Amino acid sequence: MTHKQDNMKVFGIGLSKTGTTSLAHALEILGYRTKDYPGVTNYVPGALSTLDPVVLDTHDALTDTPIPSLYRELDARYPGAKFVLTVRDMEGWLKSCKKQFTEKHAANLNEAHHHLFMDLYGCAVFDEALFRQGYERFVSGVLEHFRNRPSDLLVLDVTSGDGWEKLCPFLGRPVPDIPFPKANVTQIRWMKIQDVISIAREAGALIPHSGTKRPRSHAPGLTVLGKALLERWLGALQGGRAGALRATRKSVERHITRRLKGLNAQIPVISPNSPTMPPSERSRLNHFWLVDPLDNGEAALFHLDEGTLSIALIEDQKPIYGVVYVPGSDTVFYAAQGKGAFKLQGDAVAFRLGLRETGHSATPEVMEPADRTSGSRALMMCHIAEGSLPAGPALRYSREWQTAAGDAILRAVGLRLLNCGTQDQLTYNKADLSHDCLVVG
Repeated sequence: MTHKQDNMKVFGIGLSKTGTTSLAHALEILGYRTKDYPGVTNYVPGALSTLDPVVLDTHDALTDTPIPSLYRELDARYPGAKFVLTVRDMEGWLKSCKKQFTEKHAANLNEAHHHLFMDLYGCAVFDEALFRQGYERFVSGVLEHFRNRPSDLLVLDVTSGDGWEKLCPFLGRPVPDIPFPKANVTQIRWMKIQDVISIAREAGALIPHSGTKRPRSHAPGLTVLGKALLERWLGALQGGRAGALRATRKSVERHITRRLKGLNAQIPVISPNSPTMPPSERSRLNHFWLVDPLDNGEAALFHLDEGTLSIALIEDQKPIYGVVYVPGSDTVFYAAQGKGAFKLQGDAVAFRLGLRETGHSATPEVMEPADRTSGSRALMMCHIAEGSLPAGPALRYSREWQTAAGDAILRAVGLRLLNCGTQDQLTYNKADLSHDCLVVG
């Protein structure tokens, strides 16, 4: 992702529940340094002091509260800025607001937020008549303000299907090769495992393999990006393999994160270099992605048949989607809850991995990481799932993103990944995102 080189600001001035989160993620994909929901600590109507000046100065784009209340002042402060008014059908918007603006919600508001909502709607607890009037008054005011300036204001109805085809020409940006983000977690069951497989293969195509014939790319349109990454990787290589690994891991991780947000903008992505989310906040998540951009990274670069990248979707502390990709052999192991586990190599037809009887014997002696049968934890689990390795080898300490995708595949064939001390099946989203000792049984 590249950041804008000029100082043109973009402001999402739609009211809450009009697709503001989708817009924020779309702007991120386009390369804007974006802050969604800047928050309010001291609300003064019509005063830019409502906004944290650091947030305002360090971001190219801002969306959601309190930005809609300040569009006139932001317009005066930043001549030439672009404004995006997200809108929504009235009944759908009212229904969403009714769910959010409850008495419980109002009780948790700070004084500044209370004053802001009173200013916008005349109430802080949902009242259909007042919210309807507030919406109509606000939209009319925005349209009147920009009445003779069509190049400065875009009206975007994300919920009705507006997306890149309107946003990109307005901002002068090329249309990305990924779907417009949809910030609706209820769509999660509609996501296709094939989409996640495609993302893994695209990311694998970005790895500048050394000394081995590279598999055919499954990522059309990445030629320029791949060249740029190769140049970056070669530069890092001058500093040794460690530099090459860091550069490659970051590039792969950024690509996977961007593409997953395109599938569903509301699902967080947790990976080795993702921003830290406090455990108290993470504990409230029903869904999140766990991404391992390179496990056994040196093997991914120099011994291609052993390195992997993994993507898993966690639902209620267990993996329901899992994709493990081996770039060196263009091999994909994947599983979706209730759909089984499969192995796919190149363009061949995927074949299903057989179900096993669940059961485990006494915990075997724990092997040191150097004694692992495979260089990648996830790949070891895949080999166990397909039957080329016996169940049982144990591992000391793993991070959750290293095990989740392989665990999903094991579960799909009737095997379990256990804590070798307690013999309990693994759960995810622990405070430290780690496992102490694991055994397959």
